[in-house]
Amino acid sequence: MRYIPHTDADRREMLKTIGVSSIENLFEDIPPELRLQKQLNIPGSLDEYALVRELSRISAENLDPAETVSFLGAGVYEHYVPATVMELVSRGEFLTAYTPYQPEMSQGYLQTIYEFQSLICEITGMDVANASMYDGATAAAEAVLMASGINKRKRALVCDSLHPHYRECIRTFADSLEIEVTEAETRELAALIDDETACVVVQYPDFYGRVRSPKPIIEAAQRHGALAIAVSEPVALGVLPPPGGMGADVMVGEAQPMGVPVGFGGPMVGYFCTKREFVRALPGRIVGKTRDEKGRRGFVMTLRTREQDIRRERATSNICTNQALMGLAVTVWMCALGRNGFRQLAETCVQKAHYAAKQLCRVPGVKLKWPEETFAFEFTLDVGLDAASARDRMLERGYHAGLPLGPYSEDLRNCLLVAVTEVRTREEIDGFATALAKVVN
Repeated sequence: MRYIPHTDADRREMLKTIGVSSIENLFEDIPPELRLQKQLNIPGSLDEYALVRELSRISAENLDPAETVSFLGAGVYEHYVPATVMELVSRGEFLTAYTPYQPEMSQGYLQTIYEFQSLICEITGMDVANASMYDGATAAAEAVLMASGINKRKRALVCDSLHPHYRECIRTFADSLEIEVTEAETRELAALIDDETACVVVQYPDFYGRVRSPKPIIEAAQRHGALAIAVSEPVALGVLPPPGGMGADVMVGEAQPMGVPVGFGGPMVGYFCTKREFVRALPGRIVGKTRDEKGRRGFVMTLRTREQDIRRERATSNICTNQALMGLAVTVWMCALGRNGFRQLAETCVQKAHYAAKQLCRVPGVKLKWPEETFAFEFTLDVGLDAASARDRMLERGYHAGLPLGPYSEDLRNCLLVAVTEVRTREEIDGFATALAKVVN
């Protein structure tokens, strides 16, 4: 009863107050076949000490990234997070303020959000950014919905080289639209865009690590009045020209690599930015800078009539909050690195990844899946046998070899998606190649 304090008498009183006879009446709108018709299999209560021991036992079943040399990426990346990031975001005035619900009373927090927006725009080459999204996948889905709302079209063209989780999220969020996933290459994809297309979603670099310029797709989309949506890993933009500079209408992605440690599924922090002409359709919160009646600088939530908590069913999006604490971590991280440090970090990742690819391809039977393609710091490696099996055997040797791609494409059953960031040393990369040689031969 410590965590669920309501007694049977409490429940009867609440039911009486709201005018229903039983808890089952609260769920009568849910079809019976979708309801569980038996009690949940929940074990008995534990005292605090026993509970901590049990949770510790369950937690120990996870594989702590610190226990392996990890080359896993696929949307979440291990970068070094300077101590200053955790020191600042752990301050009480930041840590306890999940998101500012009385925003103008939180000038310090509003300024950090404003700086986050400004830095995201600088990295992406876009005009305006919002205060952050829950994660990159929901940001992509919101971008598709925004595009449909702007041009009143229902067809969304999605490249199959977009992260599969992003594709699933788009289908879930935008189930009222016609979502068409295509395997067409750049030139063929451009030919599929027509005057009924609301938007085209392309990833750069794509899910498999390939760097293919989205410019032809962006130009083709705009010729037909469709919005061009680019999904980009932000650290890669330290060495690659951003789609914003190629004319993309919207850029979204996952900002976790910039200052947020790797976690078991979260927390994440999506970024969302667009052209100035679409600012009133932009989902989520926006912080603006202004002056008060005495001429003093101040920060405010602006254009809030887009939001669910203001306009209800006429809102441009259901989101009415932001990942404030994670956005702060990203802001502190970017400020700690600075412009030159950000570029140097990206260059270091690229250099180490290309060294790793070279060393791994010296292993007999191992090769790049697309040797003719350019990549930044993530690449698809064909190991010549079932990749999931190879991954498991590498784990026994202390290496997380990457993501097996078989579950996403049967044609890639023998392939691993390998990511290399600045935290991996030459010794670790060489050890990875040595261990892989023992596994595949």
